[in-house]
Amino acid sequence: ACLRPPEADMRKKAPTTILLVDDDPLIRGLGQELLEHLGYRVETAGDGSEALKKFQGMERVDLVLLDYFLPGQNGCEVLKEFKLLDKRARVLVASGFLSSQDMASLKKEGASGMIYKPYRLAELQHRIKAVLRGRSGF
Repeated sequence: ACLRPPEADMRKKAPTTILLVDDDPLIRGLGQELLEHLGYRVETAGDGSEALKKFQGMERVDLVLLDYFLPGQNGCEVLKEFKLLDKRARVLVASGFLSSQDMASLKKEGASGMIYKPYRLAELQHRIKAVLRGRSGF
């Protein structure tokens, strides 16, 4: 007789979904490759308004990886809008440079953490895991 695996093993957990927001197509593509390499499901957006529309239309977003310097609105403004849509939204802000004032504003507005660009695989994985576990990614 063949032994059947328990039902729990048959249900595969949906992969963690990340919405990657960056206006630079090169960085967006690279970021998507890195995140998919780490096993995440990735949706992308090129600016704040596209990101907010996608966020609203998606069944589930576990984390938003948000570039701070976007055309039209900066990351802090977009972060506020994500928080209005879902106060539990987890947003990890990415930038090559942020002043201490920018950092303070992001914390005040409820950012889950911050990561420097260019992305480094180990740091990216560490920050995302910290935020997904409910810890600070600052």
